[in-house]
Amino acid sequence: MKILAPYFLFLCIAIQAQTGKGITTPKADLRGVFVPSISSLSWPTNRKATPAVQQAELIAILDDLKTNGYNTVFLQVRPESDALYASSIDPWSYWLTGTQGKAPTPFWDPLEFAVKEAHARGLDLHAWLNPYRVKQTPNMELAPNNVANLHPNWTFQAKINNTDKALSLKMLNPGIPAVRDYIVNVVKDISNRYDVDGIHFDDYFYPYSGMEAIPQDAQTFKDHNPTKIAKIEDWRRNNVNLMIGMVYDAIQTINTTKNKNIVFGVSPFGIWKAGTPSGISGTSSFSALFCDPIAWLNSEKIDYLAPQLYWEIAKKQDYISLSKWWNDQAKLYCKQLYVSQAFYKIEHTKPWGISEIQNQINQNREAQMDATFGQIAYSYTSIKNNSKGLNEVLNTNHFKYKSFAPPVLGIGKDDIRPMKPANIRFEPFKILWDTPSKAPDGDLPVKYVVYAFDNANEAISNMHDGSKILDIVAGNELNLTQEQINSKVFVVTSLDKNNNEAGDFTETNKFGITHKKVNELVINPVQGIDLIN
Repeated sequence: MKILAPYFLFLCIAIQAQTGKGITTPKADLRGVFVPSISSLSWPTNRKATPAVQQAELIAILDDLKTNGYNTVFLQVRPESDALYASSIDPWSYWLTGTQGKAPTPFWDPLEFAVKEAHARGLDLHAWLNPYRVKQTPNMELAPNNVANLHPNWTFQAKINNTDKALSLKMLNPGIPAVRDYIVNVVKDISNRYDVDGIHFDDYFYPYSGMEAIPQDAQTFKDHNPTKIAKIEDWRRNNVNLMIGMVYDAIQTINTTKNKNIVFGVSPFGIWKAGTPSGISGTSSFSALFCDPIAWLNSEKIDYLAPQLYWEIAKKQDYISLSKWWNDQAKLYCKQLYVSQAFYKIEHTKPWGISEIQNQINQNREAQMDATFGQIAYSYTSIKNNSKGLNEVLNTNHFKYKSFAPPVLGIGKDDIRPMKPANIRFEPFKILWDTPSKAPDGDLPVKYVVYAFDNANEAISNMHDGSKILDIVAGNELNLTQEQINSKVFVVTSLDKNNNEAGDFTETNKFGITHKKVNELVINPVQGIDLIN
């Protein structure tokens, strides 16, 4: 640790500096949205619709998210040990075609389509998976090649929640080593074949209803406990820790061998332990679900956490206390935090006002929240419904200006910037640029940021200010008004697959027409080190 300490000190400083914490309009600010497929919640809303209808619906969602200022999509592609993508491991999802195991006709690959369309709009896309859940949907017949039919001894039955009278939830048994291998193979398959920006797990590990009446678990404890862990509770947590670590390591290997930058994150239940922080009570992720996100941070087997803080400010499970505690844990281990927020409670039985969401976003942007770089909304349905004018309120205030997800820093992550845009020039009512040459790591830009400043000095002093961003685009041009051309100075920067940024904030509007500049590589200004590249 003494050898590594200087690196981690530098890393933490870089993470804290990269977004200019304390700015009310941060430019590197993850604005994510969960798009659940289970129970037809957000997409596809009709499991029996034609592929053309489902594609049109997905495009409408992506357009809506882009319009409303979001930059990252968390698309649920594996809700019940099934696949909303072409898999040789899991069957096609019931929520895609109405019959588990039935391929869409005419054939298409929703994940491939979603990644392509999201990236075309300058959006990042993370594949959201539920690792252990096999079946919670009544009357759904599992496909012959569902893992539960191929390996029935890998599963157990549980209650969905404490009020459920029946054992209606089928789960994979986290204590079986072959189950861990199977989950890792699913993640490797997606990571190898799709250009996803991340792999994301939700909060379902061991069942919320508890493990009291599950005899298979006690037998698994006897059969698969090679290190002789004394307490079954500690053994359960270790099972989850092993799976998380194996997934993380598999993704890092793929990143290295294929020059990818897939990040791995989890949305754990929002309370780690009852009484932590002081005054907080409720269900414990540690003792009820047997998952320990702090252990994942400590072992460096995760890139970010997105705890589900689905509670109000100044209530029993106080959002401010919890968010600050999670922020401080992420900071301690030099990782990043994106808070999962309950947009759905705007439509709840006891609905929240829009001001609750606004106040929570304000909290996330406080200077003291120095490891927090955005939030993820659950779920898209509230945005689609524009509940209580949600979209207009946020577009007028918190999401008025564009942002991009921050670079994820750390060992094995892409920290080499792309080349800056080449041959930036004006034409009537537009600004254009050429794709630059590849960076030393072989990367080309995947999108570009266009800034408009009042003057050249402001381009330097306000370079972290998202209010200066005109747009973030995947193409090589942006339309402008003549008034903008006459009154503003412009900067165009490149973003690569890890959202490393490259651009020159000191040469505003000194654009050539035919000359293509040779670009040199230096430190990313978004990471708070340098102004010029």
